[in-house]
Amino acid sequence: MNRTIITASTMLSLALFSNVATADEYRNGHRVALEGDPNIGYPQVCIRINRKANRIPLLETYQQFQHDYPDDNIVQLLERMVQWADSGAVGHTWVDLFYKDNEGKVQFDGYGFGSDGNQASREFSFQKCVHIEDKNYQQIKQDIADKEEALYVESKEIAKLFLGIGKDWNGGKYTLYGNCAWFAGNLFNSIVPKDENVNFAQAFDWGTVVPKWYPLSKYKDLPDPGYIAESISRTVNGAGWHDNEGSGYGKLTGDTFITADENGLLSGPRNISDYYPELGEDANFISAGYYSESQDKMHFFTYNLKQDKEIIVTPYSSDVTFKNIDQKFVAAFHHPSDDNIGMVVTENGHILLTDTWEDTGKKALEAYAGDITAASNYFENGKILILLRPDGEQYDDYQSDGIRFITYDVDQDKILTEPALAEHLTGFDFFKQQ
Repeated sequence: MNRTIITASTMLSLALFSNVATADEYRNGHRVALEGDPNIGYPQVCIRINRKANRIPLLETYQQFQHDYPDDNIVQLLERMVQWADSGAVGHTWVDLFYKDNEGKVQFDGYGFGSDGNQASREFSFQKCVHIEDKNYQQIKQDIADKEEALYVESKEIAKLFLGIGKDWNGGKYTLYGNCAWFAGNLFNSIVPKDENVNFAQAFDWGTVVPKWYPLSKYKDLPDPGYIAESISRTVNGAGWHDNEGSGYGKLTGDTFITADENGLLSGPRNISDYYPELGEDANFISAGYYSESQDKMHFFTYNLKQDKEIIVTPYSSDVTFKNIDQKFVAAFHHPSDDNIGMVVTENGHILLTDTWEDTGKKALEAYAGDITAASNYFENGKILILLRPDGEQYDDYQSDGIRFITYDVDQDKILTEPALAEHLTGFDFFKQQ
């Protein structure tokens, strides 16, 4: 059997919420860096998030609002969700410009949209800072001002598609889509080099919450601070598989993926759709996957489409089959003793068999359910590698520790190792983050 160390899945759903979520559900701001990142040059632009590396579960939250307010129509529900999103309880993302004045002292300016507090002293969990080499800070300030004005105008156009439901904010209109992550993500990406851009919008089918004749139903994504945190932390948050050359593929934010083997990172990120254009938009919605060597097939599973699917692909070909399913999974791997049988992990840590959709009754992963982002047949026979989100606790002054992993024995239903940092594996310092 071929061996691999990175393959993956996720699209984790958090718990359901009544009314406004508590800060502890999402936020993880706990450190301050008043000079940005002193390890790089000035001027520098930083995007900051006070969230865990975990995306908003919009569909489940919307369904909970429906349950809590059964007499509300769609407009009223959207109004409640805008208030919830802008409350600050579910986190915030913003952009800071750090530069040195004529006396060499580090100064800053903060920029954000919606929930205010865009200052260097605001606690954050993840950041990405980029030194702007070809402009001085006055030029960058002007670029930011121009982009802000354009985004305010665009936000009001977005609001029209959201039936005007939103909040006026500083010349623009804050909506469920045109939110702080949309604003900060677009602003940051417009200032930094293209190869430093961040992914700021998770795949989301708005047709799952509104009728298709609503204008906003055309959207297929959702800007989200937690998704930016996933992007910055390089969380493997989508499907993975390995091919018959023993290489593993882990899906990052968007439809990008990295390639790895047991010795570390080989290449990436690249785009799945470049290899499998037949997947179309489904490439962004893939949440779990595994490879069957005996079948020479890859099995993908989508998450949060109006109709979720199992997608079966022959590697490096146009042979693609779509099957409708009524399940949602955060991880997948093949059965250690029969790779014709897939084993998929639900958001609560249960393991199902894909040939019968039977729950195996295995419970060892339940303790890690909220953190699981990926699963892969490990290079030790019969063992499963489980990737976990950053725990949000282990930070030094300038760097945040990244992705963690455990190993799992399926037959014994037993966790074999305590969580450890993937970056400590040879060649996997790719997961060490700012």
